[in-house]
Amino acid sequence: MRKLKRFFSFVYKEFCHILRDVKTLIVLLFMPVILIMLFGMALSTEIKNVKVAIYDPSMDIATQRIVRQLDASTYFTITRMIVNQAEINDIFLDGTAEIVMVFQENFYNRVLHDGDASIQVIADGSNTNVATMGVFYLSSIISSFQQEMAREMVMNAADPEQAAAMAGDVINITSRMLYNPQMQSSFNFVPGVMGMILMLICAMMTSISIVREKQRGTMEVLLVSPVNPMSVILAKTIPYFVLSSLNLVTILVLSVHLLGVPIAGSLLELFVVSLIFILVSLSLGIFISNVVDTQEVAILISSLVLMLPTMMLSGMLFPIESMPLPLQWASWFVPAKWYVEAVKLIMIQGVSAAMCWKHFTILCAFLVAHVTLSISFFKDRL
Repeated sequence: MRKLKRFFSFVYKEFCHILRDVKTLIVLLFMPVILIMLFGMALSTEIKNVKVAIYDPSMDIATQRIVRQLDASTYFTITRMIVNQAEINDIFLDGTAEIVMVFQENFYNRVLHDGDASIQVIADGSNTNVATMGVFYLSSIISSFQQEMAREMVMNAADPEQAAAMAGDVINITSRMLYNPQMQSSFNFVPGVMGMILMLICAMMTSISIVREKQRGTMEVLLVSPVNPMSVILAKTIPYFVLSSLNLVTILVLSVHLLGVPIAGSLLELFVVSLIFILVSLSLGIFISNVVDTQEVAILISSLVLMLPTMMLSGMLFPIESMPLPLQWASWFVPAKWYVEAVKLIMIQGVSAAMCWKHFTILCAFLVAHVTLSISFFKDRL
């Protein structure tokens, strides 16, 4: 009885230790909720809400029916009707559409009389999954429309047998992949891997920097030195910034020469946006280091808590447009999302920095916010 009482006293003591460590308790209790939400709602190979622009010079009955079927589908969202084919390239560059569907002139007459109507589907090949599945879904919808047209022709024809013979595959679908004609998967995952590596490595390195000083008892030396919190944060960040820049060079060299991903845009602009993202990640790690008390919790937060949103909500693995609206809104607060999109634009599509102004601005806002929070939570007294 005494041994059992002693055993339960140890169990009670352990519960007290856990309950006193509020930060660890929050991680333990809320991590399953975050995991089930991310994996249950974001983990899906199905694509939805693919942005489609349409060039329809004839605007006839057949094209309007196809457009209405596209609009009714959950797989596509029609974002723009194009009036000039010269706009197509700009639409891809500014992110208005991921797929452009181009109808042939006099489409309905060609379907009825000539039997050689054509539709060209142009897709952004930098995202191989969305491009491949999007073209497949589009082809299915057009095939369904073609079967409906065949049934109508047979029912309304004076000679049903002759109409059935004529109602074959009268619509020809051709597809073209921009920016990645060979459909190499590395074009899709390399920008995402770059964002994940830089976020995890940079945040993990700096997240233990200040908390390590607390655990070793050397924080007193820093606090009595004649330096302000900003100087301490800069001193902690600069060495890791240099090392992270070397990591960036290594990643780019391997991406180009080993994985065969070209840098279509400006190398300088790619370096600038990458260095801004490195600073964002380092400052986020400093903030984590300021609010936790042990290195173990810092590593847990910087690795697990940051890794999952970076993988799931940055567009690295799954299209953000296919996720529920709450997760789409949550992705706006994931710095890696904006970095991955900027890398795809500069590295794969070859656009200029002027087209990425929104991504640069948001990353700079993240940097200012992280630095401000780090200074605010820096404890100048033990």
